[in-house]
Amino acid sequence: MRTLRTALLLTCPALTGGASLVAQAVERTDVPARGVLRVTFDPRIMTWNDQFTDAGRMKLGAALSGDTVGGRYIPVVARLEQNVRVASGLAGFVASLGAGLLSVRQERRTYPIRAELGLSDRLSVSLMVPMVRVSTRASLQLSNRGANLGVNPLVVNALGARGTDSLFFAQFDTALARLDQQVGGCSAPPAPCAARDSSARWHTVRDALHGSVYGLGQTGSPFLPLDTSTAGKAIDSAVARIQQGLSVTFGISGFDTAVALAADTLTGPVFEQILVSPDPNGFGYATVPFLRNFRYRVGDVELAAKYRLLAGTHCAVAVQALVRLPTGGRDSANDLLRQFVGDHQLDLEGQLIQELSVGPLWLNAAVRAGMQRPGTRVRRVAPWDALLVPAAATADLRWDPGDYVGVDVAPLVRLAPEFAAGFTAGYFSKARDHYAFQSLQDSVALAARLGLPTPASVLDQGTSQRWLRLGFAATYHARNVEGGFSIEQTVSGAGLVPGATVYRLVLRATRKLF
Repeated sequence: MRTLRTALLLTCPALTGGASLVAQAVERTDVPARGVLRVTFDPRIMTWNDQFTDAGRMKLGAALSGDTVGGRYIPVVARLEQNVRVASGLAGFVASLGAGLLSVRQERRTYPIRAELGLSDRLSVSLMVPMVRVSTRASLQLSNRGANLGVNPLVVNALGARGTDSLFFAQFDTALARLDQQVGGCSAPPAPCAARDSSARWHTVRDALHGSVYGLGQTGSPFLPLDTSTAGKAIDSAVARIQQGLSVTFGISGFDTAVALAADTLTGPVFEQILVSPDPNGFGYATVPFLRNFRYRVGDVELAAKYRLLAGTHCAVAVQALVRLPTGGRDSANDLLRQFVGDHQLDLEGQLIQELSVGPLWLNAAVRAGMQRPGTRVRRVAPWDALLVPAAATADLRWDPGDYVGVDVAPLVRLAPEFAAGFTAGYFSKARDHYAFQSLQDSVALAARLGLPTPASVLDQGTSQRWLRLGFAATYHARNVEGGFSIEQTVSGAGLVPGATVYRLVLRATRKLF
């Protein structure tokens, strides 16, 4: 595990006395007096419909939006596209499910309640329990404009289509086996042999057609070219030429059936059926995501201790040690457009907090750095930008999340003894996560399911994060009650960072216990 080290230089006049404090937009240096309990309710709402990526800012629904919805974000369509190019002879074939518009808006509401008890005038301990509500609103509009793919007959008519395709490939395989017998009578290379050349070429076409219809490994193929499309007609022509060559040139008969291609373009209801259908010809997601859904769960509980190093009239400094426990509810890899409620692994975090007051100006700054301990996570193994990934790609992986550092500042102006307002800025940077299989057997099993070896490290890309937020804050305090409100907007980011607007409300109350 990597160790994150941060060196900080503080310049702060060591003045004594008490400073009149109000609620702050970032973590404060003050602690409750000995025997005083301070309870903070700090709800935060994040909303976004786009995200910052290493490729630029993009809408959450970009994967299924545009005039050509194809293999760019759907791995099984990309694989089908390659197979169709081989089987049809159309080197420039571009697979398309049609035109689409996917609108996605995500929201995350966190309701943390923190109880902080003063053990002395400088030392306090706290417990924070968050309730997290994540919700997604999504809608999909599909059009058959420009579509050259449709639904694999195995999806809508599994019994009849499987019988037809079984006969087609049985005849094809038998004919190729008889052709290979003739190849056995040819002279050794490089002597010319028409049977050997034709066998190699036609075996390639056969394998491409089989992969198009049945997929690879335990991963099916939910889509096929339309029988009326240019690619569909080219496949029929290629098969007819092979049948003629087998019969006329090599005297091999008995291969006279055609492969069953898609008869209809994709519709919204059928697409939803494919999303929730189990393997091999569906994606196996738990629910249809193109509607509004939400769920409540407990997030990761935090335990912290804060010590106030300096409490001056114009300057104050405190340090805080925090442990974030793996209590957050686990989210399923079978949820499309999912949001993680919590990391569900152990974090160790240190914070340094400083306040500086000069006349009506008040600067509050907090620097935090954390180590995230390794854990496990169930994911569908695919590149970061793949939207629809088959359930066969699911694996339970070792997960080493990256360490992080963050800085928050809030320069405020006191407009009255009880009220202050100003700006906020927040910067956050996290190193890349690392995924690995828990055993060699897990890697072999995934390769068998997908039909090709796939490293777990493909998930690492896009897990590093860096973002900057700017906003406005206002705070108010009265005796035993404090409050604050802030709005922040993510203005830049890298990795996979929501382009979020963050609304935050802070309410505090204190009570003397002993």
